[in-house]
Amino acid sequence: MVARIALIMRVFDEPGARFRLDDIATRTGLPRSTVHRILDQLLVTGWIQRRPEGYSLSAGASTARHSPAEHPELRSVAAPVLNRLHLDTGLVVHLGVLLGTDVLVLDRIAGRAAAGNAGTASRVGGRVPAHATALGKAILAQLPGEEIDTLFRPGLPKRSPRTIDDLPTLHQELGRIRARRGLAYENQELVLGTAAIAAAVRADGLLAAISVGGAVPLEKLERLGPLMLRAAAHVTQRLSGLDEVTEPVRPQSDGVLGRLLRTLPADGWV
Repeated sequence: MVARIALIMRVFDEPGARFRLDDIATRTGLPRSTVHRILDQLLVTGWIQRRPEGYSLSAGASTARHSPAEHPELRSVAAPVLNRLHLDTGLVVHLGVLLGTDVLVLDRIAGRAAAGNAGTASRVGGRVPAHATALGKAILAQLPGEEIDTLFRPGLPKRSPRTIDDLPTLHQELGRIRARRGLAYENQELVLGTAAIAAAVRADGLLAAISVGGAVPLEKLERLGPLMLRAAAHVTQRLSGLDEVTEPVRPQSDGVLGRLLRTLPADGWV
């Protein structure tokens, strides 16, 4: 259900995009009746609007789903952890949330290893493909396989010669991440000559992660695994309001999509 809504919302990624019902069904590969039911729910809850020429995002939804300002608590809680990681490693540190098949970068701290590697460190508010980044893969590993299949039905675009570009390979990679307790690696998959390590933040319905990377060998980053797991667990603990870090419930959506889902009646989910 979450993946179907995310798939439909992703159709409206281009600013000012407007589509008819049949266009949305074709682009998502979902049954026309399913698309119609979801669109009706999104209309009622104010996430999209309908005009004679087609459906489009409402002004509020368009702004919220693309803005780091949508996640003030996550950014506030994670800030000291990101700073500590940066001071300890001198590398590029990121915080991001899942947005469709991309990661929305909420925060970034650049270090000495970032010089000349702008491709590694996306700007705050920018987006990077989830399947080609450690940030994204750490998040995707928290989702069930069927949601991965639905999200990436349109395909996995290559960003470098080493980008994963087929679903079977992506599923294998996500399985390895789960076996590593959620640690994800990126080895020249977004930009050649760069690598990153990430761990997922799991609390209050979030699909988020933190990462460290730069123009360094992956072998060096692998040694940071315990540090990354502790950092992610600390953010999870603070967000959950727990005194001790416990095994969290699997997250269901990113912040905007989570808020969207909470506006839909439970019996209307499809």
